[in-house]
Amino acid sequence: MRPEQMVKCQIMAPKTVYSQTIDTLYKLGLYHITPHVKDDLDIGSPLADAEDLSAMLVKIGSVLSAFDPVEPKKLPVLTNKSLTAAQKGVRKLYDDFIGAKLAMETHEKDVADAKERKQWLSALKTFGLDIPTLIKSEKLTYMFGTVSKVKDIQQIIGSANDISFQTTTNNSTTYILAVTSTEHKAFLHETVSKLGFNEIALDSVTKAVKDELASLSSRITKANDSMQKHHKKWNIIQKELPTLVGLQEVVHEEVRKQELPLNFAVTESTFVANGWVPAKKTEIIKNALVDATGNKIHIEYTKADKKDFVPVKLKNNVLTKPFEFLLNLYSIPSYKEFDPTTLLFLTFPFFFGFMLGDFGYGLVLFLAFWYMKKKFPSTKDAAKILMFAALISMIFGGVYGEVFGFEHVSVETGKAWCANYGVCLPEHTLISHGVETTVADFPRLFNRVHSHMNVFGFEVLTVLVVGAIIGFIHINFGLFLGFLNELRSHGFKHAFEAKLSWIIIEIGVIMAVLSMIGMLVVSQWVGWIIALIGVVILGKGEGIQGIVEIPALASQMLSYMRLGAVGLASVGLAVVVNENLALPFIDRGGIFVAVGLLIMFIGHFINILLGVIGPFLHGIRLHYVEFFSKFFTGGGVPYEPFEKKQKTNLRGAK
Repeated sequence: MRPEQMVKCQIMAPKTVYSQTIDTLYKLGLYHITPHVKDDLDIGSPLADAEDLSAMLVKIGSVLSAFDPVEPKKLPVLTNKSLTAAQKGVRKLYDDFIGAKLAMETHEKDVADAKERKQWLSALKTFGLDIPTLIKSEKLTYMFGTVSKVKDIQQIIGSANDISFQTTTNNSTTYILAVTSTEHKAFLHETVSKLGFNEIALDSVTKAVKDELASLSSRITKANDSMQKHHKKWNIIQKELPTLVGLQEVVHEEVRKQELPLNFAVTESTFVANGWVPAKKTEIIKNALVDATGNKIHIEYTKADKKDFVPVKLKNNVLTKPFEFLLNLYSIPSYKEFDPTTLLFLTFPFFFGFMLGDFGYGLVLFLAFWYMKKKFPSTKDAAKILMFAALISMIFGGVYGEVFGFEHVSVETGKAWCANYGVCLPEHTLISHGVETTVADFPRLFNRVHSHMNVFGFEVLTVLVVGAIIGFIHINFGLFLGFLNELRSHGFKHAFEAKLSWIIIEIGVIMAVLSMIGMLVVSQWVGWIIALIGVVILGKGEGIQGIVEIPALASQMLSYMRLGAVGLASVGLAVVVNENLALPFIDRGGIFVAVGLLIMFIGHFINILLGVIGPFLHGIRLHYVEFFSKFFTGGGVPYEPFEKKQKTNLRGAK
């Protein structure tokens, strides 16, 4: 499917209809604007209110950043009258917010400082000394503070005869007051420093400790009372948050409209806007702009030329649209390219299911991704893709006859199912380590672990051969799409040389190989000559780069054998979990049944995780590297019309 057809739309009008034009384009949501690059015409300036609105957004963002997220209140579009009122309200709210915030921070610091002072004053009180007198003494010197080496106090300072000291512990902190005569001041400093000492200055203690403590308690009480008043203001602001968030979204949209002229070219009295619109919507835009401006506008539509960077609007239905997620991980197509979203819808889930191929795993993943889609709406596209892939996995589980790694049940269980439920499974004799066992097989089209095909005299697993065949078809279909893209962009000659030449080379090589093994009654040289002709044509179209890539074509096709190999690894792990780890415990009965079931749960949980990662990565790689390289260039410009944005996180984290 091709992207939607776009046409270039140039709008010319007097500046007197700036607002009407911008409002109309915004409401229509169809006009993709191409920013003007200054040349002979200047770039436009924002409308008059843009600066005030931006300042308003900054204030709103500052307030909201201090609170947890809330749902916005839906507000109407701003008018001149309501804008003035909103600006006034935001200014007042912002001022109240800043005042309350600064006051609360100041009071919190004051309370913290007071509590810290109260703690060490309480320690001093236990010493029962007249601290103001000690501070003023000329004969005595002292050291007061905390120590970290509590166990060393007695050994270090207790042995110093010239020093008297007292210690106390308050809130896990040990305080010490050491006193000595003034002439031993240096010795005192040296001694207490060995204890991991951190000094607390007592110069601020001007009255009895008990009076200091009483004063502090009163100070803390007053500070807490003051904080409660500011908390009330804070709560009032908090109640206005839904309105503030809603106003933020409305103002943000108004700013976008006010700043749109930055993309226009202007003269002294007119403006010119250049952009793109869907070809089917041209009349809608023209009629709406003519009505809004009183026919004071000129609109000109022109078709895109080869030099234009045309925005791309993909056209996909409800089933295929989620797969645009996978395409966007790579690149969106250019305007003239084929959109491969539908192909991803058809082949990616097929590849995923082919690799995983277990009914039980598919069912678990379907339920898990369904829950993810409901619980986390932002992941809905990825969840829908993987839900579909899980359904295909369940289908391939039926093709392979696998449920949580089990391919059969015991013959006794099979007979019980047949008798009780009418589900009669075919019996089959297994030989394992020389022991024959009869089992009841699950129905299947083929067994991917044991089914083989003869390829040129070699027994190869069927699932690997099928993978290689899928690769041959997938890559050649990519070459065909590449031919169509080149045909549209550069004509038949270049398309033939660059893309069909690869198919000619393949035809020649296949003919030569079939002749060599006797399956084609034609000389092998006919095939090699055809292949050589293809190489010459390819060299003419793609140059030496194309010729160098010829050996890679075969390796790319063979890389599709990973479709089978990844699945075989998953089956192997499931069998190990079931037969080698869990079942030996279950067969012992009793408490060992619970142990076996736990092993199965953990083992299959790990295998399911690997079953998501492996098939997803390998499936997407086969598309991006092997398939897209044959026809897809990408690098398109996404179609982004000027319209109301969906909810965005304007606020920033708290």
